[in-house]
Amino acid sequence: MNTPIRLSRLRGAVVGGTSAVTGVLAHATAQGMLPETSVLLMVGAAAVAVGIGVRAAPSVRALPALVAGQALVHLLLVLTSGHHHDLFTAPMAVMHTAGTIAALLLLCGAEILVRAVSALAVRASSLRLRLRTGYAAVVVPAPPQAAPAALVFLGAVGRRGPPFSV
Repeated sequence: MNTPIRLSRLRGAVVGGTSAVTGVLAHATAQGMLPETSVLLMVGAAAVAVGIGVRAAPSVRALPALVAGQALVHLLLVLTSGHHHDLFTAPMAVMHTAGTIAALLLLCGAEILVRAVSALAVRASSLRLRLRTGYAAVVVPAPPQAAPAALVFLGAVGRRGPPFSV
């Protein structure tokens, strides 16, 4: 598996997860209570869909993906809560903005870390392969052992064994 596939999976997971968490926290801050369990399940399903969409399109930049995920979760929570009059309040806006910025910083740091670890692993594996090709295997044949004739005759010691290459 190469690095761009890992990065698109990482980006999808971070965008989907942070969209759900910060969306629920923003609405809990603005309304003073958490949504119902069925609404949380719908938010989780929407977050998974956002993450899969981001993973499927690795050319999408992080900030637009985070903003789109926040908007989708916000719209879903507003429509299911029944409080359409508080579509966008100040505490909700602060939480959405803080969540988006924190997720962007987390995502950038994680991508830098994945690239660095991947480059280090490639360098270590190439060094190991280079060291292994420099060695030459030397096989020293063992001197033949003579068994007593009585043991060979009774079948206690056979002459069958792996062939020796000289």
